[in-house]
Order: sequence, then structure tokens, then C-alpha cells
Amino acid sequence: MSKFFSISIICLLLASKSFACQCIGPSANIEENWKGAYQVFVGEVLESSPDKLYLASGLSYTYYTIQVIEPLKGNYHPKYRLRTFEKISHGSCDYTFEVGKKYLIYAYSDNGKLSTNICSRTAPIEEVNENELEELRRLTKDYGEEKGTALIIEKSVAERELGVAKAKINELSNATEELSNTNNWLLGISLALAMLLILSVFTSLRRKKDKVQHGS
Repeated sequence: MSKFFSISIICLLLASKSFACQCIGPSANIEENWKGAYQVFVGEVLESSPDKLYLASGLSYTYYTIQVIEPLKGNYHPKYRLRTFEKISHGSCDYTFEVGKKYLIYAYSDNGKLSTNICSRTAPIEEVNENELEELRRLTKDYGEEKGTALIIEKSVAERELGVAKAKINELSNATEELSNTNNWLLGISLALAMLLILSVFTSLRRKKDKVQHGS
């Protein structure tokens, strides 16, 4: 029976999935990172609001409201300095901010949603070398207009929330389908293990019966 339980544990471990961030870190070339980012700025994190929706995979969303203090890439309007960043929990590479702290942020856009990650040069402002800030200011001055720095078009709150909701629905649908496939696989394993258990019990009873017959 101990072998049976060992097999069960191994099967369950194989059925589980693990999520982990893997990256090689940012390039040391500041200009390369600046060009690759959608927006670059120094900002202060005003608030953090964990989302209520949890996917079947166990992932959840956190949203950060960040105020731009010094724009270093992108055309910014003084009236629209708030940015909403999205972070997926558990094993993703998304950056975790602390409310009240200031950061140098290399932001990236995905379907209108801003995010950054631990593989970028995003860092608390106190950890940023002044030379990097000077280089970013030079790039903004020299290339901002000539090289077509990305124009930041802020969507209305309703449009942004609608886009987030649609993305969540799609991810929830994919996660549900994945869970269904996993459940079918686990059901097959459970049936196989049940058959092994029945066979083991039957074999054990058969052996006992043979011993009784030989003893008589």
C-alpha cells in the first residue's frame, strides 16, 4: 500500500504547475534601454489597490497609481501626470512598488496597459546613479523631437477599465479551459490509480485464499 500512496503523491506533484520569473537583467547601455521603453520618468507611487478578481490559476492583479515628477521620454501634458501600472502576482517578473516611494521607471505598454518589470532598469530613485539621470535628460533633449518620441495618448478612465475587463475575461476563459483539461487528466490518473488499488486488493485476497487452501 505504501507504494500505492507514493505513486499517488508523485502523480499529483507532476500535475501541479509552478510559475517563476526568469530574466537575464537589463542591458548596461542606458540609451538602448531608453529607446526600448514606451515611457521613462521619475515618479512617486501614490497608492496601491489589489484587484478583487482571482483567476483559476491563482493569479491576481495589483494596480499602482503613480504621479510623474520628471518626464524623460514621451510627450506629457501637465494636467495628465497620473499613470496606472498593472502587476500580476505570484511568479511574474512585474515590478513591486512601495507606496510613498519615488522611482526611476522604464515603462512598457501592452494593449494600452502600462507595466514594468524587475528585468528592466526600473529602480528606487535613491539607488539610481546621477550619471544615468543626466544621460536620460540628454537623450530626451537630443532625440525627443527628432527621433519621434512616443506620443502618450491618455485613454479615458472608462476606456481603460473596459480594456482591462476584456483582458481579464479572456485570461479567465483561457485559465478555465486549462483547468478543465487538467481536471480531465487528473480524472484519468484517479481512475488508473483506483484500478491499481482494486487489482492490489484482489491480488492480496487471492494470495490469502491460496495460502488457506494449501494449509488445509
